[in-house]
Amino acid sequence: MMVRALTLEDLNKAAKLGGPSTLSEKTLLEPAAGPEGIIAPAKYTGSNGATYVFEDRYIGGESKRTVLVDSRTSQSNRLEDYVTKAIKDGHPVLSRMPRIRVTYQVPDETGETFERSYLETQLPHRAFDGHIRIGSINGKSTSELTEYVQARNSTAENMMPLFTLSPITVAFGGWDSTRRKNQLRIASPFNGEIIGVLANQDQDRPVFRAGARVDPVEASIKFDKDDAKAIGRIIQPEVSDNTFKTFEKEGKGSKIGLGAIPPSTKNDAYDGIAVSNIIRTHVLSFSTLRSLRFGKGPEGDAAIRVLIAALILDAMAGSNSELVLRANCVLRESAKPTMILDKRFGESDELDMLDLSHADELLTEAYDQAVAKAGVDWHGQVLEVTGNPLVMKAGSADESED
Repeated sequence: MMVRALTLEDLNKAAKLGGPSTLSEKTLLEPAAGPEGIIAPAKYTGSNGATYVFEDRYIGGESKRTVLVDSRTSQSNRLEDYVTKAIKDGHPVLSRMPRIRVTYQVPDETGETFERSYLETQLPHRAFDGHIRIGSINGKSTSELTEYVQARNSTAENMMPLFTLSPITVAFGGWDSTRRKNQLRIASPFNGEIIGVLANQDQDRPVFRAGARVDPVEASIKFDKDDAKAIGRIIQPEVSDNTFKTFEKEGKGSKIGLGAIPPSTKNDAYDGIAVSNIIRTHVLSFSTLRSLRFGKGPEGDAAIRVLIAALILDAMAGSNSELVLRANCVLRESAKPTMILDKRFGESDELDMLDLSHADELLTEAYDQAVAKAGVDWHGQVLEVTGNPLVMKAGSADESED
């Protein structure tokens, strides 16, 4: 079979009715330590504490027991993380993309403040995030800004106001869920996940163990009531309220990082699991993109869809370049990845896997085309939002109670 590279013409066809429905890529992975190594899948909160997600999948013509290594949401966030870094590193196209930035004045333990900024690519609800909505611009509430209101009023029939303000929200989806009415929901054209096929198909058998901590000063440190209060006055400005209260009550040095901790094999200390195979899949849905219009006519709308597709593909290539998931989950590619372009009616083309250089070229071509056909103008526009200081006042390092 002749394998070729993905072209701008492929994306142009996919952006119009009757074109390919999807582009998918599949990568086989394995533990970097080899097949005998274990990996740490994503943990989820269950009724009995932290747990892995086990499920049956159809693999190689058979039903197999699998574990979810990285979810759809997490994979999407990893693509956005690449975009965030590319913006900060001065990527020739992505650094010019319009975006929203929220900046907080954050107090430290000494009473001084420092700035901390976040792009909407880093916020869970992107352009609709609460940090943006309750912030301000030049003393005026962001939610009252005409430009922002128009973006929130966008519809599938004309997504241009939101695309002008925050292309990344159109590309990776969003839901203006807290709005009383006119809630905008945008399904992301991107979908991806990583699953592991369990080495033991008879039952789910994770490894339970927690690492030890050695304290060279004293193995066990426990303060009496008065001493705990004295130490508490020192640590209070820099620890969470829960940590402070628990330490003052119990006086255990382990609560503030003092003393040794022996290794443990408690059945709530999930450490990893053995897998026989790891599969990463990414899918770009052109059908989802084709449901959006931008008020630029058939050719202009198609050009913007191509630009969004090229943006997502560039983020896919960038994210694929670094296999960083979490601690104790170090992976490597075990085979050459495959990329398939759907040609409809059961036919498809196998394509060369996109590397970052080729993806950057496609993005540049797509942007130039969108400029010519749709009047797109990216020149690094940033909607600067001042974070509401009440957020910093109410913030805590403790886990959310929701």
